[in-house]
Amino acid sequence: MKAAVLRAKGDLVIEEVRAPESIPQGYVRVKVGAVGLCGSDVHYYTHGRIGDFVLKAPMVLGHEVGGTIDGVGDGVELPVGAVVALEPGLPCGLCHPCRRGDYNLCAEVKFFATPPVDGALAEYVLHPAAYTFLAEGLDSKQAALAEPLSVGVYAVRRAGIALGMTVAVVGAGPVGVLTALAAEGQGGDVQLFDVRRDRVDQAAEMGFNAHLIETRPHRDYDVVIECSGSAGGLGFAQDHLARGGTLVLVGLGEEGDMQLNGLKISTRGWSVQGIFRYANTFPAAIHLIRRYRQRLEPFTQHGISVDQLSQYLAEKSYLRVLKTMVTF
Repeated sequence: MKAAVLRAKGDLVIEEVRAPESIPQGYVRVKVGAVGLCGSDVHYYTHGRIGDFVLKAPMVLGHEVGGTIDGVGDGVELPVGAVVALEPGLPCGLCHPCRRGDYNLCAEVKFFATPPVDGALAEYVLHPAAYTFLAEGLDSKQAALAEPLSVGVYAVRRAGIALGMTVAVVGAGPVGVLTALAAEGQGGDVQLFDVRRDRVDQAAEMGFNAHLIETRPHRDYDVVIECSGSAGGLGFAQDHLARGGTLVLVGLGEEGDMQLNGLKISTRGWSVQGIFRYANTFPAAIHLIRRYRQRLEPFTQHGISVDQLSQYLAEKSYLRVLKTMVTF
């Protein structure tokens, strides 16, 4: 079968690799239909590492996965032929964070396309049934959105957003837009901000109340969700968070850029919530995709075949679209 293998920084090839044949107990075999190209895939391609995770051996990319169940192992009741979304992180299940339900914080998690774990940009993949979610009524491209949307769902839950709360989302890239959608889904009064005019315009076309960050709103917000990971974005977030408000950190930037004002946190009674991936979010994400499928069309309308991926990355063509779906 074909797989997109990153051999080294800037060196991605489409290789023939051995297809999974036997299916272990409790697992499914999924025929991959679409994989969303994520910023982390691009970062591994351009830098060969993200933080402490360093590419030391060839690795299959891809963790935003939608596909169709092709076969099941013993003890699995999921139907063959069903469209599914795959949760890409497999925790140990035994550590303290796992046992209290925060399995996204498991230090031993095995996450698709995080060295040394292979991702799912391959024609077939084996995956535990417990982390495989039915996406009835969706196609593979739509199902692949459950992973990035899960980040927004988790952030909104941790922020405690409820009907009528004012919310600012900083950063109108894919994760920021999906986080704004999740906040609206909970009844938040949401405004979206970015430094790029093209992103603001695209978000506005999708129905969001979107603005350039330089406009500096004349209001403070109950919740500010920072999705850019930039010093400017975090400064804006702290400038416009209401007293007693909640600051949610989604974007992962350089350590020197992610600085908080401890005095303001204390004197203004802010709560600060860090977000790392997600836990127990895929059913809610799939529900939101069904509800807003027409609004989410800009995320699924641009696709390339896996055979085009190497040239596509080399030419940085992904910068021209909101989201790229890679298909087989």
